[in-house]
Amino acid sequence: MSLLSASTEIVCRLGLGHLLVGRSHGCDQPPAVRSLPVVTAPKVDPTAPSEEIDAAVRFVVSGGGPVYAIHDAIVAELAPTVILTQRACKICAVTEADVTAACKMLPGCKVVTVEPTTLDDVFGDVQAIADALGAPERGERLVASMRDRLDAVSRAVAPFARQKACHLEWLSPVMGSGYWIAELLEAAGCEPIHAKRGEHCPTLHEAAALDAADVLILAPCGFSIARTRHELSELGLLAKWRDVAAVRAGRCVVADGNRFFNRSSCEIVDTCEMVAEMAFPELRGLWGHHGQHWVALDELDAFCDMAPRAPAGMPPAGATPDATASLTEADVGAAPRKLVEAQLGHLRARDFALTFELCSSANRGRLASADNFATICSSGTFAVLVGDASESAVRLVAAKSASAATVRVDVCGTPRFHFDVVLEANGDWRTDGVRVTC
Repeated sequence: MSLLSASTEIVCRLGLGHLLVGRSHGCDQPPAVRSLPVVTAPKVDPTAPSEEIDAAVRFVVSGGGPVYAIHDAIVAELAPTVILTQRACKICAVTEADVTAACKMLPGCKVVTVEPTTLDDVFGDVQAIADALGAPERGERLVASMRDRLDAVSRAVAPFARQKACHLEWLSPVMGSGYWIAELLEAAGCEPIHAKRGEHCPTLHEAAALDAADVLILAPCGFSIARTRHELSELGLLAKWRDVAAVRAGRCVVADGNRFFNRSSCEIVDTCEMVAEMAFPELRGLWGHHGQHWVALDELDAFCDMAPRAPAGMPPAGATPDATASLTEADVGAAPRKLVEAQLGHLRARDFALTFELCSSANRGRLASADNFATICSSGTFAVLVGDASESAVRLVAAKSASAATVRVDVCGTPRFHFDVVLEANGDWRTDGVRVTC
């Protein structure tokens, strides 16, 4: 069981993903792990504005309490023999103390705790996890590969003059970098600004503090590129930063801070490659990250507003119903569609208890509790349905029988959600599961 997103990625990169029985709410890479049971939940609202998240986290931590809850009953039911956790940061994931309390019902369970603050620590964590899972040679091979890739980046940037780079970890308050980021910037041919090896992130109180950077990298912890655009707009930062040197020079970029920069996973190497692409125009796109994992500020709106295109040769969206379709809404009535519309309304209101009640009895059993259901809905792919979601189109796609149907929900710019609904014995339609298709 992995309770840290970075550890989950490492397990899978070691080729041992089949051993995972559970994960934290933040573990979303590789995508296949999202099918695993979720055993943690945040105690603060991750969809709140930056300033509110910061204030809530500081309040909880100042009182000595954990920022995340761990579902002891689910952990006990899954009965892991190894649990991966961390002690470096109360804000990033559940702590070792939380896990120790949850393990009281698991005699003999081995707890592996990582505490990365430097690049060497990250390499050591990869090896420690490999050792704990009985595959030390895989750890050695993976670490060697990561070091080779970092060396390749350093060789690629060697011919160019070093650039001053500043990565921002948070936007309200504005915070610089910490831990291993300074070393990654250096490996990418840059001089770190507001980042020191192995240290905490400094708070920057004035926009002028950013002026020293040739390249300004916006990649807040846990934020996608689209989420960062939203925060920039809500906070009015671009107007406040219009005189910052990197912004004036067109050298401000936005990157995926959820997956990269802030996770001590194998993808720190990808982060280093991204910084090299950002800092040196001659290398832009060399590793394939530009336009996918990072964009320049003047590309941000187009990137976030771009609608996904269907693959060549595929029929237009909605041109054909599910292959299993046999009946239409005229046959089963509007009740399945109205059920899904009601659930979406509760999700937008963040009323997870009412949404949970509209699930089938079998589905509620699989989800375990309304709290666990809330965790699943608030992270990963399903988060787009929560809160102020984009306009969505809801329609009955197909009815397999008089008591089972599929209702499709299209939200602009996302995959399609297919709600499989069933008619229960009491005559009520309920959602039995939700599938996602690109």
